[in-house]
Formats: sequence, C-alpha cells, structure tokens
Amino acid sequence: MKLRVLLPLLVFGLIAVIAVLIPTAQSIADSRTQQLALQRTAALDQVVQRARTALVQGDAESLETYLQRFHAVYTESVLVLDESGEVVASAGSLTRDDQVDAVATAASRAIPQLTLPRVTPWGPSSALVAVPVIAAGDLSTGVVVLSVDLRGAQRDVAQAWAIVAVIGVVLLGTLMVASLLWTRWILRPVRALDTAVADVTAHRDPAPLRPSGPPELRRLSRAFAAMAHEVENSLEQQRGFVADASHQLRTPLAAIRLRVDGLPRDGEAGDDLVAVDEDLDRLEHTVERMLTLANAEHRASAQTQGHDVGRAEGAERECVVTAADLVERHRELLRKAGVRLEVVSGAEVTVPCGRADLDEMLDVLLDNASKYAGPGSHVRVALVAETEGPVLTVEDSGEHLDDDDLSRMGTRFWRAGRDSSRTGTGLGLAIVVQLLRAAGGRMELARSPLGGLSVRLVWRRT
Repeated sequence: MKLRVLLPLLVFGLIAVIAVLIPTAQSIADSRTQQLALQRTAALDQVVQRARTALVQGDAESLETYLQRFHAVYTESVLVLDESGEVVASAGSLTRDDQVDAVATAASRAIPQLTLPRVTPWGPSSALVAVPVIAAGDLSTGVVVLSVDLRGAQRDVAQAWAIVAVIGVVLLGTLMVASLLWTRWILRPVRALDTAVADVTAHRDPAPLRPSGPPELRRLSRAFAAMAHEVENSLEQQRGFVADASHQLRTPLAAIRLRVDGLPRDGEAGDDLVAVDEDLDRLEHTVERMLTLANAEHRASAQTQGHDVGRAEGAERECVVTAADLVERHRELLRKAGVRLEVVSGAEVTVPCGRADLDEMLDVLLDNASKYAGPGSHVRVALVAETEGPVLTVEDSGEHLDDDDLSRMGTRFWRAGRDSSRTGTGLGLAIVVQLLRAAGGRMELARSPLGGLSVRLVWRRT
C-alpha cells in the first residue's frame, strides 16, 4: 500500500519539476544566444564602417590591420568581400566555401544574416553571420562575413544548466523525502490497525494502538481499540460463564442424585425413577463436557496469545505413539457395538500433543463413528507423519452426509439428530477443535471413501 500511495506522488512531482526545469533551461539558452548576437552585432557595426571606408578609398591594408586586431580580441575569423565576391581582407582561418558563399550572397541583397542558432552544450561550436556594406544609394558594395565562436556561450549555458539540474535534483529529493514522511504518517495507523486485526483474528491480545496520523484515522484507531477490548471482554465473560455455570450445576446435581438414590424403587414410581436417573446421567455428562470444553477453550485462547498453559502446569507437550497403541483400549467396546475396526499401523509418530488430550480426541471420534455409523459399519484409524506434520485420520462407513452437515459439524450443541434414540451433548467435536487449537493443529472434515465421515487431525511441525 505504501508503494501505491508513494508512487503517484513521486510521478506527479517528477512531472512538475521537469515542467519547470525544461522551460527554464530553454530560457537560459535563448537569453545567452540573444546576448551573444547583440555583442557580435555591435562588433560587426565597427567592422562594416571600416570596410565601407576601405572599399570606397581602396585602402585594403588598413582594413587588414584592423581585422587582425579584431581577431586578436574576439579570436573569431572574419572575411570582407567586395561586390564581385573577391576577398578584400581577412583574419583567422575563414576561407571561401559553399557555406560562406551562401551566407554572403544572402547578405549582398542588403539583408543582414545575423540569426544565431540556440546555444546548447551539444550544438555546433561556431556559426556564420554576414552583413552588407552599404555605400551611397543604399547599394551593397561588399559583405562582411564573421565566424562566431559559440564555445564560450556553450560553457556558460552548460554551467547554468548544471546549476538548474542540481536545483531540480534537490527539489525532487526534498519532494521524495516529504512524500515518504507524509506517506509514513498517513499509513502508520493503517499498518497498526492491520496488525491489530490480525491479532484479534488469531485471538491474541493486540498491541496498544497509539492514535496517530490524520484525525479520521485517529478516531478509527480509538474506536477499534474500544471494540477489540469489548469483544475480548465478551469472549472472556462467555468462557467464564460456561465454566462457572458448569461448576455451579455440579453441586445441585449431586444433591438431586443423592435424594433420588434414597427413594424407594417399588411400584409404578420405579420406572419414573429410572427415567430420572437417566436424565441425571445425561445432565452430569453434559456438565462434565461443558467443563472440558471451557478448559480447552481457555488453553487454546492462551496458546494463541503466546501463553503456554500446558507448560506452566507441568503437562506433557508431546507423545510418541502408533495407531495401534491409541485404539487398543477401544477394540473391545467397538467389537461389542458391532463395529469392525481397521488400524493402519506403522512406525511410531511423535505428536506435539499430550497423551491425555490425544486420548480425549480419539474417544470423541470413535464414539461418534460407533454411534452414527451403527452396527455392521467399518471404522478405519491411521496415524502417519506427513510433510506438514503428524496426521490422525478416523474414517467410517456410516450414512451419507449432506453439505450442511459438514459445514455445521464442530458447532457447540449441534448434533446430526436424524434419530432421536441417539444421545449426546453435541460438544464432542467442539472439544476436539479447541484441544487442537491449544496444540497448534486443525481439524479437517470431509466425506470418507468408505461412505461416511472422514476426520483428519493435523498438527504443525514445531
């Protein structure tokens, strides 16, 4: 974004500087050219007067002497021709050639040829000018041809242009520095906001925003800081409420359990008490899962903020296991449920996760597979070390899943409740997601080649 803001400023600044410098340079060259033309016109007037006298009186010797002095002063070659085009006197290296004849012919028509080309450092080093020598009756009796030396004027123009170029570079540098400071001042709060948004998205504490930049961005920074604080407070209050409510529910549930256990089970009331026992079991299981979820969310949130709760509490950070080790304690339960278990066992894999958390996640996945796939189904478990990191896969041959089911899985308290006989809290996959977050991993859901659900738990390499 910095380049997108800075580049137009520099381009427009460069155009503005060039638009000023080019006319200035042209004006300097034109001014120096006019100055040189005026100087040589005045000098030629003196030469013309001497040439008129010499041509009328036939005194070529005195004219030659004057031309030598002229050449010594101006170091420029001069040539005087009579009306027939013959050389009367000369000084310097100028001789008759096509260019001299052309300018002399034009001047012999009583039209002075005093126009000089614009003096530039890369232009010609000399130029020819010619003026007619007018005698009585406005008739041309001769022509004075002068080779004007432009090298001194070229040096003057080059020096002036160099000063202009330096001024232009200084202006452009000043503009660049000013544009850079201006852009940095404008974009500093934008970068801070971008970093803060990334922190909030990753559930990290954003760095304090110091209002800077234009007033509009200052107000935006203050508003975002207030919003982030309120969002974090709301999430913390939500997690705290779940944990506190779960803790508070355990005591009255235990009291109710004691009272129900003490009631007689005879007669018709016995069936009602059995139903009450089942409801209490479900409530106690739900409360227990809510506490597990609250703890997992707390650990995941602390991990994303850079706090290692597991290390602070002395818990293990990784374990070395195989797929066969993980499913060993589930084999008998799955066999009794009529589920055929297939284990893709290989070498030991180092998983950046505590064994207790890993067992908790596998319990949820196998319980869901057994519950929703049903008797006669096929469940496959694999643990491999891939390039990205360790991957635990649990697949089943259960019922076909809709796209809506895949998108909602992992949402708290959501269950695929097509069959009312299936019980559960709807918190299992949510707990798995949070435990994975705490370990720096992620969960991927897809349709299994076996027909049901495929769950991939992926951990990043540390």
